[in-house]
Amino acid sequence: MKGMGKEKGGTAASGDQSWRQLAGPRKGRINSPQARKRRQLRLIKFVAGFLCVVALVMSLVWGVMALKDRKETIQIKAPSKPIERILFDTNGLLPDSWLGSVVSLKAGMTMMEADIYGLKQKLEAQGQVKSATVERVFPADLRIVVEERIPVLRLAVADASGKRRIRIVGEDGVVYDGVGYPKSTLKHLPFVLPYQHSDGSYFPMLGIEKVAELLNLARQEYPQQTRDWQVVSLAHYSGDLDLPGQVIEIRSAMVPRILFSASADFGQQLDRLVYILDYVAARGNPSMERIDLSLNGAAAVQFSSGRVGNF
Repeated sequence: MKGMGKEKGGTAASGDQSWRQLAGPRKGRINSPQARKRRQLRLIKFVAGFLCVVALVMSLVWGVMALKDRKETIQIKAPSKPIERILFDTNGLLPDSWLGSVVSLKAGMTMMEADIYGLKQKLEAQGQVKSATVERVFPADLRIVVEERIPVLRLAVADASGKRRIRIVGEDGVVYDGVGYPKSTLKHLPFVLPYQHSDGSYFPMLGIEKVAELLNLARQEYPQQTRDWQVVSLAHYSGDLDLPGQVIEIRSAMVPRILFSASADFGQQLDRLVYILDYVAARGNPSMERIDLSLNGAAAVQFSSGRVGNF
């Protein structure tokens, strides 16, 4: 008799038999307090790390910008020794003794202690000096180079005691005490009678460069005929060539008054002067009082006899 046992190949499980059920129940997210606390700590650490990275990057950027924009004065100080020599050079006649009277340096003064700009100003304050340069020549020399004014005229002035003394007029009209000029040089400088301004003053002397142009051209082209020029009168020459009738007057041993137009060509006027002198010499050198070369394209000669000739 057969019992109620299981058939071969059968199973005792009941209900749905899927692979998920066979694998067991799926694990879900654990929401225990400890798990939530761990997740919060991980988030906080992540945010803190991110903020640190951002702060580091910003610090680097700020540092680079600050270094780029920073302006810093860097002082470079050369080795400084006491001044041993002063190297002096001039295009004129100022002697070394003159330099010693103008430039005084304390014993033991170093190269960097020397005020080269102050020395330059002090040198250029001397009338005979037109310009000066002062420079340090390391390790221990000071070089001074001076450009002197070119003397053009002599000016006789009286000092406070009434004593007459001679001063020099440069080609730019600056009046100064001449230092180092030999007597032979001064002898060939005509005296000047300056122009009197409306306020009664004689200074500044303006337009002297035109006077220098006339004198230099006369010496170069006609040295024999103009060597006796003794005085230049600026009584009718203000130095302003825009004003009409500007006349430079020369007084010589042969002719008391020779008038030149300051605005006309000096070469043509000198040619006419030499022609007149040769013409008069060929006729026995009758005495002349005045030769007026300032006329437009002509000249007038006034003789001592009163006769007037036109050339």
